[in-house]
Amino acid sequence: MDTAIDKDQRADTMLMVRYRDGDLDAFNELYNRHKTALYRFMRSSCSTEAIAAELYQDVWARVVNGKHGYSSNSPFAAWLYRIARNRLIDFYRSNKISTLSSSFDTENDEHVTQLQTSLQPDEITELASRKDALSLALDSLPEEQREVVLLRHIAGFGVQEIAELVDENTETVKSRLRYAFTKLRKQLRRLS
Repeated sequence: MDTAIDKDQRADTMLMVRYRDGDLDAFNELYNRHKTALYRFMRSSCSTEAIAAELYQDVWARVVNGKHGYSSNSPFAAWLYRIARNRLIDFYRSNKISTLSSSFDTENDEHVTQLQTSLQPDEITELASRKDALSLALDSLPEEQREVVLLRHIAGFGVQEIAELVDENTETVKSRLRYAFTKLRKQLRRLS
């Protein structure tokens, strides 16, 4: 049984193949399908809007320049976010900014494994009305945790897809999500 996600992935792949073969309208459609989520991912991963905008443009330029390197065996969104993630890493390395933490920040999280790994619908509704609080809470997360939350809830990737993107196993991704959601809940309770 095909899901909407499978159909979207196939449509993206077909569009990218058409673009690779010279169809500029296919690129425009891909861009329109992914521009908002990608920009939100970049903006949430950068310290300023100016840096996010610059890197966002670089990502799309790399898509254009790398179109012949695209393999239709890989979902377009995964390829796009791998480019974005690598561009972020390159930027932070070249500017000697350390954003990727080397280990989990487990201080005061002894009960984390008892909590759910995603937000409940009522929590999401509440967060939507408290954008500033959510932004502050996301900013307080270690980079590894913020990245998986953004890939999950902004880019819409599943755990397995995130694991492939960040080159980690699925259990590590699940742990990062658990720690992140625990910290987000604590931070949001403090901010309310």
